Amino acid sequence: MSNKLLILPICIIISTLLHGQGAGKNKIYGHITLSSNKSVIVRGDGYNKDGSKVMHSADPMAMAERNVIISFHPLSFTPDLTPTADAYITQKEQTFIPMVLPVVVGTTVYFVNEDQFFHNVYSNTPRSRFNIGRRPPGNSYAQKIKKSGVVKLSCDIHTHMSGMVLGLDTPYFTRIDEKGQYLISDLPDGKYRMEVFHPQFQTAFSEIIELKGGISLQKKINLSKP
Repeated sequence: MSNKLLILPICIIISTLLHGQGAGKNKIYGHITLSSNKSVIVRGDGYNKDGSKVMHSADPMAMAERNVIISFHPLSFTPDLTPTADAYITQKEQTFIPMVLPVVVGTTVYFVNEDQFFHNVYSNTPRSRFNIGRRPPGNSYAQKIKKSGVVKLSCDIHTHMSGMVLGLDTPYFTRIDEKGQYLISDLPDGKYRMEVFHPQFQTAFSEIIELKGGISLQKKINLSKP
């Protein structure tokens, strides 16, 4: 089966805000539809200290759809890169939550074990290899993200577990909400490369856009995998 990403027609609506003036007043928003019936989240069996089976409280496909990340990379200016605050990945119910964590490069990510058994986190991603070792319940471990792109995560105890950190060279990014909508406000005037990321799609959506004069830009995107 081909992994090629099909970009279906994009509806673009541009309107000038009456009260928007000058740099830093641009807004972009819209809706992203993920057309796929396959989840990349695999759930494994496990047992708590009292012998009870691990129960999974969240729907895997719903969680998978939330892993759509939209980012805007300035081409006409250099942005200030401040480390992302509150960058946490929880290991809970034998699942990395969130499965995809977007952060600015240079951010320290904290891995927290909220299950009742040991977990490990390691990465074999080139230039980002690390292994925190097997950690008991309640343990937190800090790891600095030093490269742009995907840093794949695994657990050597529960081999079905997978996650990733998405290192970004821009502070302008967000995750779609439960309804597939996104919004980023106060973008400075300039040219950007807009990217949409999801772990199911190996070919990322990318488009050059220009924002200026306090515009409000709406972009609706359908992502479809054959």
